[in-house]
Amino acid sequence: MARATPLPAPLERSLDQVIDKLSALDQSPHVRALLIEARRLRSIIANWRSIPPLPQVREEMLARVLHISAAAGNAFPVPVAKSSNPGLRVVHAPATVPLSMHDSPALSALSFQDEGPPVSDRLAGEVTMVQQAIELPETPLDVRPLKLPDELDPRLVMARDPYSIRADAYRALRHRLSSSGDPRIIAVSSARRGEGKTTCAINLAIALREGARGRVLLCEANLRAPTVAATLGFTPPECFGIQLARHRRDPLEPWIAVEQIPPLHVMAVNPYANRAPLLDPVAFSIAMDRLRLAGYDYIVVDTPPVLGSADVNMIADSVDGVLLTAWARKSTGRGLRQAIDQIGSASVLGAVMMDA
Repeated sequence: MARATPLPAPLERSLDQVIDKLSALDQSPHVRALLIEARRLRSIIANWRSIPPLPQVREEMLARVLHISAAAGNAFPVPVAKSSNPGLRVVHAPATVPLSMHDSPALSALSFQDEGPPVSDRLAGEVTMVQQAIELPETPLDVRPLKLPDELDPRLVMARDPYSIRADAYRALRHRLSSSGDPRIIAVSSARRGEGKTTCAINLAIALREGARGRVLLCEANLRAPTVAATLGFTPPECFGIQLARHRRDPLEPWIAVEQIPPLHVMAVNPYANRAPLLDPVAFSIAMDRLRLAGYDYIVVDTPPVLGSADVNMIADSVDGVLLTAWARKSTGRGLRQAIDQIGSASVLGAVMMDA
């Protein structure tokens, strides 16, 4: 008889206590990033009450909870205890962040991603927290260099006319975002179709690439009406929607990206691929978690429009914020307000007025 999926309550309690502890600290960019991640994980685990996860998703989620707990531990130092396992550093956790294997059936039912003994055998009887020990492996990338087409869309000013006033506007946007919390995963959306979100997403990704020390990723989460690949003039070697499904089954598989303007990588949806038309929120969340570990300084997500579906609400749970675009003399203030109300003002980074 198959074992029932453990209730998410113990994981939720652990994350609640991590969130409470982080909320009490000074809100530096590092602490705020940890707080956003912990809240997002808790939201995902809460969905287990209605949609039981697959076994590999449970394992991935445990690793992520331990990972965020360990990272949070760096924000409030705790004394190191001796461990019989030389490959594992265990610390006595404060009473506010318990990860007890005796009291947490949801934790004890899972195992780490290696082939070692179960979690309960490794940490049985201890009220412990893993500190700098459970590190998720780096995300493998398969990057395909491609040449930009000779005739680029005139709206891509950062690539076509990088010294123009309009290109400088995107650099100003980059600076405003950097000075307003410096979000690392940015979703770009609009209230309705045709209001400049894809144009803004591509130009912003190129602008972020100019100021980044490492790589920048532009990925497309608009599975219903994709336009990124056509705008940049290439055919995706593998559709991003298909990659989402593949990585839900095996999160450690390589991701395939295109590089036209180094070090900017692009993962786009192939409009001709046989893909699911609806976004899988669990698959997208796993993707953002894995791509965070791929060495990207910034990730820009081109999304569907807000109104008419719940896609952007699900995407907002896995990013640091949503940037909305509005088209001059076309968009309406009412539509923009409705979009902000739907996704919640706390998730909105700001609004960008686009013009022809």
